Amino acid sequence: MSLSHQNRPKKKVPSPLTAALFEAILKGTRYPDELLSTVITRVKTDSDEENNHFIKINDTRAGLIKGCINRKQNKEEIKMSLDLENKNQAYLCGRLFAVLEKIQQDASGGGLNRTIKDSYFASACSKPSTVFPKLYKLSQNHIKKLSSPIFYNKLCGEILDGLDGKFPSTLSLDDQGRFIVGYAQQNKALYTKKSEE
Repeated sequence: MSLSHQNRPKKKVPSPLTAALFEAILKGTRYPDELLSTVITRVKTDSDEENNHFIKINDTRAGLIKGCINRKQNKEEIKMSLDLENKNQAYLCGRLFAVLEKIQQDASGGGLNRTIKDSYFASACSKPSTVFPKLYKLSQNHIKKLSSPIFYNKLCGEILDGLDGKFPSTLSLDDQGRFIVGYAQQNKALYTKKSEE
C-alpha cells in the first residue's frame, strides 16, 4: 500500500517574514523592514478587547519596534525603559501623548471607556502637528480638574521644551516606531509611579 502525497503530513512552511526574522536573529543582523511595518500597523489597527480600547500596545510589540530600530541604527538608540535624555522629536511626541492621556484619565477619575488614545493615536503617530495642538488645549481643561496639577504641568513643560514648542508635520515609519515606544515607556513610568505612591 503506497501513500499518496495527499496522505502525507503537511509541513508548515514559514512565511518569508518569519524566515528573514529567524535569519536576522541567528546572524545578529538588522531585522527585516517588513517586521517594523507589520508591528506598527498592528498597533494602530488591533483592538485591546480585554481593556476595551481600540489601540493595542504591549511590551512585546514595543520591544519588537525597539529591536528593529536599534539594529537598524547598529546602536542602542532606544533604551529598555523611559529615557529622559532621548531628544528625538517622535519619541518626545509619544511621551507627551502618554502624559496627555493620563491627565484625561485622572481628571475623569479613571472611569472613561474611550480615551484620546482610541480616537487620536493613529493620527498623532503619523501627523503630530495636526493633532497635538488640539490635544494640548484639551488637556488644559482637564488639568484644571486635578487636585495637584503641578506634576503634569512640569512634565508637559519639560517635553515641550525638548520639542522647541513645535510638532513634526509627518513621521517616517521609523519615527512612528519611536513614537510608539516613547508612548509605551512613558505610560509605564506614569503608572509605575502611581502604584508606588
